Amino acid sequence: MKFSLMSVRKTGALTIMFLAIFGLPVAMAAEVRKDFLSEFVLGKYLLVGKSVDSPSTYFDHVEIYSEEEELKVRRKIGSETVLGSARIDNADRGGVKVLRVTFESEGQLYKKTCLIHGDLDNYARISCYLYLSEGKTEQPGLEVLFVDHSASK
Repeated sequence: MKFSLMSVRKTGALTIMFLAIFGLPVAMAAEVRKDFLSEFVLGKYLLVGKSVDSPSTYFDHVEIYSEEEELKVRRKIGSETVLGSARIDNADRGGVKVLRVTFESEGQLYKKTCLIHGDLDNYARISCYLYLSEGKTEQPGLEVLFVDHSASK
């Protein structure tokens, strides 16, 4: 088989065209999904949770907001208000997106990994595993966030 310089150039041009037509939309779709989820999770939520390594439960409020194009979290449980950071991240190689939250409370650093769902009214419903960032967590905490319709917009 004989290759000419012209056939190699045509093949290269076809490859570039193929990648532009089919590869770019796939790459852009992942970024659009991440941006969509970042906007989708913004809001005020009712929080129902179970503590890490404890059977105790709690109920209060969480707000997820954007500040300087970064996701932030404000957790209020009882009289304690804690600020944290959040980001949309890949859960695995399959491209599943999760919300990852980090915050400090009572001298302990915590991390949460949250699944993001839509409820029947098209609001975010978020369910999380909560665990200590350092040390061993015997029983992860559980948290569920429901949009707070009573909160002022």
